[in-house]
Formats: sequence, structure tokens, C-alpha cells
Amino acid sequence: PRAPRCAPRCTRIVRAAGANEAADDAAEDYAFEGSILQDVRKGQGGFATTMRVAGTESASASVAAKPVVGDIVRISFGVETADGEVLQDVDGAEAVTFEVGASDVMGNPLFKAFDEAVRKLDVGASATVAASGGEYDPNLLFAVPSGHEEILRLRAEWADRGGFVEGLTVTLANGEPAIIRAIDDTKVMLDANHPFAGSD
Repeated sequence: PRAPRCAPRCTRIVRAAGANEAADDAAEDYAFEGSILQDVRKGQGGFATTMRVAGTESASASVAAKPVVGDIVRISFGVETADGEVLQDVDGAEAVTFEVGASDVMGNPLFKAFDEAVRKLDVGASATVAASGGEYDPNLLFAVPSGHEEILRLRAEWADRGGFVEGLTVTLANGEPAIIRAIDDTKVMLDANHPFAGSD
């Protein structure tokens, strides 16, 4: 899979009572590490992901109201691969509403990237959020016999949680996450590469 690029566009700002934190007008790049495909309730680890928010592009210099912590904003966003393949068109996407600053306690890396991006956006402006998973390592794609103790452990673990199926992200005995790529009668193909590995 190729790493998606999201382009959030700020479409509305609603000022919240008591929101008085000054916004930073500088359109600087911002990068951080986060974990995706993580499910704390199921004890499932995630993949370390680098998120980057590119400098913003203003739609109108006359609109100076930028969101601050506590404001409620609504954004529309599109998703495309690094090769330019559109996975979700921004004009056809359903808008998402959230409170600026909520990502500080949520921990979701994509939400955190959107939150960071809108703090520097005027109404109608847009920014680019990119996700990267490092280099692809073919040695991290491997087959495990169906009767191996690790596969038996995972099957038992997921028996009443949706089943042990292709596409599932599991946590291996060493604590690292892996994705089930294929299952047949004799083996299970596991991929411990990041889902975005090999692309920027």
C-alpha cells in the first residue's frame, strides 16, 4: 500500500466561549510520530508512523480568523497516494467536525495532524498532511506454518473477536504488530512492515 496524503480544508470556525489562546500565524512544517492500527481495548499494538503537516495555503488574505484551542471547526478532506491516485475526493467527502485541541488527549495521529493543520488555516484555506512508514523490508513478509504455536495462539485470541482473517492486524509474541496477508491450509503469511512502508 502507498502512503496516503490528506488535504484538510477548513470550512467553518465557531468561536467557543473563553477561547483566548493566540494562534501562530507562521506556516511552518510540523512533524511527529504516532501509532496507527492500534486497539488498546484489544491489547493490539500499532505501527509507528511519521506524520507531517506541510505549510498552509491561504484561500483569502482578507480572512484572518484562525482557530484556537477550544474552537469548534468543520473540515473537508481528500485522500490521495504519493503517486497522485485519488482515494477520496475532497469535494465529495462528508465534512468532519471537532474541537481544536482535543487531539492532545485523544492520541490518534491522523486527528492530531488535522488538529495541528487547522490551527494555521484561515476559513477556506487548505494544507497537506502526509504519512510515512519508512522503508519496505521484504524480510518482514514471512510464512508461518498453520500449526505453529504462534498461529494457534493468535487464532484462539481472535476466536471471539471477529476471527483470524486476512487483513487483520495482530500483535505477535514479541510485541510487534503484523498484518495477515494470506491464509491457506498449510501456512499464514504475515507482514510486519508498516502499511505505508516504501512510500513517502
